[in-house]
Amino acid sequence: MKNNFKFTLPDFPNNNFEFENNIFSGKSTLKQNGVLVEQSKEKGKPFLIKRANDEIVKAFPKANIPDISSQALNIDGKKYPMANKLKWYEYIVGALPIGLVFSGGAVGGAIGGAATVINYTFFREETSNANKYLKVLGINALCVFIYLFAASFIYNLIR
Repeated sequence: MKNNFKFTLPDFPNNNFEFENNIFSGKSTLKQNGVLVEQSKEKGKPFLIKRANDEIVKAFPKANIPDISSQALNIDGKKYPMANKLKWYEYIVGALPIGLVFSGGAVGGAIGGAATVINYTFFREETSNANKYLKVLGINALCVFIYLFAASFIYNLIR
């Protein structure tokens, strides 16, 4: 599952950026005006963004807590979000699968946590609201099904 954010930065008014992040592997890429931006090997793995005068600026990708499906770039100590914030009710609906932690412990929490990240990704897609909510409803139902399957498998395994 990948997040893909298109955005602009105030310090780069004539540039369009596109950030792609694989949620599960953590691999990310940044494009500036369609050209892949080099990523440094130093601690924090900053992207090396070029200004119009060829000056290099280090942009550190940072996860937004608690919404780890969204990221921000930290440039010179300033945090620039790459995606719009979700509405309060999208956070609640998207996080419903985490409720499995109360009935399913660690297994329910792991399944619910993964489903929550996927739900937040769907809420950020540029599609109709109906499409977003249908996908989230499907993920929530699938989450319960996977939990029930995993719980019965573990129950039969230890019995």
